[in-house]
Amino acid sequence: MSDQEVFLPSSEMTEDEKRIATEYALLPLIKMAFERDRKVIAVTNTKFRPLYLEALDDMIHRVTQDLQKNKQELFSSHIRMTKRDWFSYEVYLRGRLFEFVYQKSVAMDWIHERVRDYLRS
Repeated sequence: MSDQEVFLPSSEMTEDEKRIATEYALLPLIKMAFERDRKVIAVTNTKFRPLYLEALDDMIHRVTQDLQKNKQELFSSHIRMTKRDWFSYEVYLRGRLFEFVYQKSVAMDWIHERVRDYLRS
């Protein structure tokens, strides 16, 4: 970033643009957690291991589908995101540069709600 580039706040983004950016930033963390849990359960001696693994495989598949949908939305909305830190991104859209920063506690709340949705369906 040059000294002349000025970031606009994410509050200037539309709700749909924020949703797309949020999913881009946080869905991979959910997939990574499910994959890690799957590896741990696969080597444990739990009574219902095949059922747990099947459920995790299904959730991983649904997250992967959501990631693919999100990638298409990024493309069709002409949004380009560059990761700066764990919860900090530069978002280029509509010819403007935005700073998209998620507080860790807010990000974790979003992740927990989304994981709950995957577990329920």
